[in-house]
Order: sequence, then C-alpha cells, then structure tokens
Amino acid sequence: MSNEHPSGALANHNLISCIDNLSLQDFDDLTDCTRLATTSADLAHNRFASTDLWMEEYAVTLGFLGWTLHENAIRTRKRTNINGSIAEHLVRSAEISRDPQQGNAMIDTLDALRSDKPALFSLDNESVMGRRFQVAPVRYDAKGDLHMALFNLELVATVTKSSFLFWSWQEQSATLLQRSAFFKLDRQRLHSQRPLIEKRLRDITTQRFALRKKRS
Repeated sequence: MSNEHPSGALANHNLISCIDNLSLQDFDDLTDCTRLATTSADLAHNRFASTDLWMEEYAVTLGFLGWTLHENAIRTRKRTNINGSIAEHLVRSAEISRDPQQGNAMIDTLDALRSDKPALFSLDNESVMGRRFQVAPVRYDAKGDLHMALFNLELVATVTKSSFLFWSWQEQSATLLQRSAFFKLDRQRLHSQRPLIEKRLRDITTQRFALRKKRS
C-alpha cells in the first residue's frame, strides 16, 4: 500500500484493517462512522458490563448512518483459548477467511500498529488492556460497495499486560470471546446524513490514528 492509502486505522477501541486501498473519502467516512457509533453506544450502555446491549446500540447507530446490518443479526459468542499472541491469532483467523487478501492486510495493519507507539498506548487505554476491543476488516466488492466485518472481542486473562495484542500468552492463561456482525455501506443514505455527521463529529475529542506500514 502506498503512503496515500493507510493499511488501517485505530479509532477508540476499533482496529480497522483495509483489505483494499480505500479511497480517502471512504476511509474518512468509515472512521467517522465508527467513532460516532462508538460514542453513541458508550452513552447508552457500559461497553464492558453490557456488551450485548452496547453492540445493539452500535449497530443501530451505524444503520442510521447508512450501514446495513447483514441479516439484521449480531452473531453469538465464540470462545477461543489463546496460545501465543492475539496478533498471531488475528492473522491466522484472517488467513482462513474466504478472502485470501485478508491475511496480508491484517499483517500490514498489525505491523503498522506495533510501530506506532501513541496508537498502541491509545488502544491499551481505550480497551482497558484488551477487556473489550473490536477488529474490523473492510473491503470493496465487485460493484465497488464497501463492506465491513466487525468482531467484538473480550480478552479474559489471568494477568493484565500492556501491548496486549503482541504479548505471548501461555496456554490456558488467556481466552478470547467473540461476537460478530457484518455491514454494507449505502453511500446515498450516508450522504443524506452528512450535515448531522459533521455536526456530531465536532463534539468528539477522541483521536483517529491512520496506520501506515513503514517500508525499509
């Protein structure tokens, strides 16, 4: 990916991985909607204590902004014991997905995050060292429509570690709980909400980190 097209982004506790080179407009729209949905859900529910309700509010807000929830459903929890790093687990999960490019995109995003200390510090703080965080691969389909797969993840571990994504967890010491949802962007509906989006963004103070992999 070129420097003009980030390999991903970090917004609040949302780690976004770009499978394709997003247009700058789509990149901005995606991260703006993600930040707005996070803020709306945080106002309605505690993301750590009421995750199901929090995710429902998150999906409702995204829907209002133009993102259609696939089958109108958030999938139930999946439990995975971690042996090694969560970053390695995310890459393996991406590699066995139906999109062969997803694994390489996740590697680029994680490499960029690991070398961006302010972003890594922000993720630790926003997620409370992994207690709740989200990973969102995004891609275009053959028609140019933008799709987002959202994975809401909860780290249950015997210890708390900074840079939790890259810590080498021992078997039986850490478990990931996962909920998932899939969205497709309706650009016309999003465009109709731009005045409201721009107004609400002025009230959001959290920083967005555009992640770019450093090339040697």
